[in-house]
Amino acid sequence: MNNSSDNTLSLDSNTTNLGEIASKSINIDALQSAFTLFYEESKKLEAQQTELQSKIDLLSTELSESNQRITALIKSMPAGVILLENQIVKIFNPSALQFFPFLKSEQLFAIPKYWKESITSGEYFIESEESSTFNRTVQVIKIEEDFRTIIQIQDITHNILNLQKSQQESRLAAMGKMTASIAHQIRTPLATALIYSSHLCDLDLDESTKISFAQRLRKQLLDLEKLSKEMLQFVANRPQKLELISLSDLILETKLVIQPLCDQKRVQLNTQLCDASIKISAEKLPLMNAFIAILENALEVSTSDQKIEFFTQSDKQRCQIVIEDQGPGIPENILDAMFEPFFSTGANGSGLGLSIAKNAIESHRGTVRAQNTEVGARFTITLPCIIELM
Repeated sequence: MNNSSDNTLSLDSNTTNLGEIASKSINIDALQSAFTLFYEESKKLEAQQTELQSKIDLLSTELSESNQRITALIKSMPAGVILLENQIVKIFNPSALQFFPFLKSEQLFAIPKYWKESITSGEYFIESEESSTFNRTVQVIKIEEDFRTIIQIQDITHNILNLQKSQQESRLAAMGKMTASIAHQIRTPLATALIYSSHLCDLDLDESTKISFAQRLRKQLLDLEKLSKEMLQFVANRPQKLELISLSDLILETKLVIQPLCDQKRVQLNTQLCDASIKISAEKLPLMNAFIAILENALEVSTSDQKIEFFTQSDKQRCQIVIEDQGPGIPENILDAMFEPFFSTGANGSGLGLSIAKNAIESHRGTVRAQNTEVGARFTITLPCIIELM
C-alpha cells in the first residue's frame, strides 16, 4: 500500500514538472517573438527617423538659404525696412539709417518729432536746417500682424516734384491753348476802360459825368486785376504754407463768408459736420476759396426758399465735403467740361472759378466730382485726413 502511494505521488510530481517546463518554454517563445517584432519595428522607426531627419536637414538648409536671400534682398532695398516686436526694434536694413541715423536694435521705435505730417496720411515732411533744397518728403507704410510690425520708409520727394511739375506743365499748356480766350477776356474790359479814360480827357464834361466815367473806369480796371489774379491762381502749383487744421472749423469759416450772400437771396444754407477730431493738412485760404467758388456756383442756380446742403463725412484716411443744391441740375453735355478753364454759362463770369477750385483741391492731393441728383446737383470733394487722438 505504501509503495503504491509513493509511486502515485512521484508520477504526479513528474507531471507537474513537465507542465511547468512546457509553460516556461511557451513563455520564452512568446518573449522571443515579441523581441523579434520589437526589433523589426525599432528598425522601421529608426529608418523613418533617419528619413525625417534628412528632410528636416533639407528644410533647414532651404530655410537658411531663403533667409540669406531675404536678408540680402532687404539689405539691397533702397527703401528702409524695420522689423518691430511690441514696438521694439529687432532688425533693420542699412537704408533705414538714412532716415534714422541713430537707430539701434532693442530700442523703442517712434517717428521723430521734427517730422511734420504731410497732406496725405503716412507721409511726413522733413525740413532741412541747411537749405530748402534739401527738404524731403517720406512715406511710412506699416504692416501689422499680432505683436510684429514691419515698417517701410521711402523718400518720395522726387515723385512729388515730378507730379507737381507735370501738373504745372499741363496748366501752362492749357493756358497756351487758350490764348485766344485769354485775349478775349482781357480785350473787352480793356477796350471799355480805354473808352472811359478817353472821355475823362474831354474838358467840356461836367464834374458829375467825369465822376461817373471814373467810377466805371475803376470797375473795369478792378475786373482786369481780378482776372489777372485768377489766371495766376490757375497756374499756381502746390500749397505754400501747410498747417494742420480742423475740417469742422474750416467749414464753419466758409459758412460765415457765404452766409450773407445766401441771406440776401433768401436761400437756406444747412451745414452738418462729422467728427470734430478730423484734421487736414492744408493751406487754409486757397482751400476755403475753393469751397466758396463751388458754393457760389450752387447759390447762382438756387432760387428763393431753396436749400443748399453743406456737410462732411469721413473714414479714417479720407474725408468728403459735399455741397448739394436744389437747382435745375447740370446739363449732361457740360458736366465734364465745367471744370475746364474759361468755361462759363454766365454772362459776367471769367470761367476760371471752378478751374481754380479744382486746382486748389488737387494740389492738396484731393479730387472733386460733380453729378446730378433727383433734386439738383451735387459736388463731392475728397481730401486726405487724419483722426486726432483725444
